[in-house]
Amino acid sequence: MDKFIIPFVDEIKNYALDGYYKEFSIRTKPDGSVVTDIDVLVEKKIIKILKKEFPDDSILGEETGLTKGVNDITWVIDPIDGTRAFSQHKPEWGVLVSRIVKNDISTGIVICPVQDIYTVVHNNELITSSFDYEQIEITNKQDNVISCESNLELLDNFKNDNFLFRNRNQFCKDIISIGFSTFDAVITTAPFAHDRLAYEPIAKYIGGTVSAIDGKQIPIFEEDVVTLICKSPEVKEVVISKLKSYDNLQEAAS
Repeated sequence: MDKFIIPFVDEIKNYALDGYYKEFSIRTKPDGSVVTDIDVLVEKKIIKILKKEFPDDSILGEETGLTKGVNDITWVIDPIDGTRAFSQHKPEWGVLVSRIVKNDISTGIVICPVQDIYTVVHNNELITSSFDYEQIEITNKQDNVISCESNLELLDNFKNDNFLFRNRNQFCKDIISIGFSTFDAVITTAPFAHDRLAYEPIAKYIGGTVSAIDGKQIPIFEEDVVTLICKSPEVKEVVISKLKSYDNLQEAAS
């Protein structure tokens, strides 16, 4: 896997970046989200590479659907996570690829081409990264800084001296750097599984957690999930405890 992953990351990063700097068309899908022709091209590129290297595996792409394989391995692709930012020529987007073996998310690949940021974890081992994960020190501190999607009305829930709350929409970078960045937790919506699966192996590699906003485990292909990603179980416990004290939590997170 190591020999495949590193060239794969470089090829996809460069391919997606090339598309970003070209002219492209934009359309709105029935669900109201936007898609560009680069989304489709990047997804087809990834599928072509995966089918050549792993011909027996299934592949589920956001734009092209399911290509059924003959074993119990499935690759899940979000070719452009943050298409709206991509379509506006903003840098806050990434490519997400995950690999599921039976019911285990074994591999997480996150690439932020414009910022040249990337991380790959496979079977709980770091394969490659632009970050130095060996320098991570998970320590308890008085204030927890939370990155939260701006459309989630959760700000009032965190009006407490122990929480510093920031509305952000830069989740590829925030999540894969959560072990040593400003943020201790990230709250983000995941309308589909491909929006979140790639992050889970990376968060768990540093000793972090991925759960629903109520702290419960998320079924692999569950849709419309407000996801809580924390750098440690201790941070998760504090955040969940705070969130559970609000009766309007589900309304705010919907």
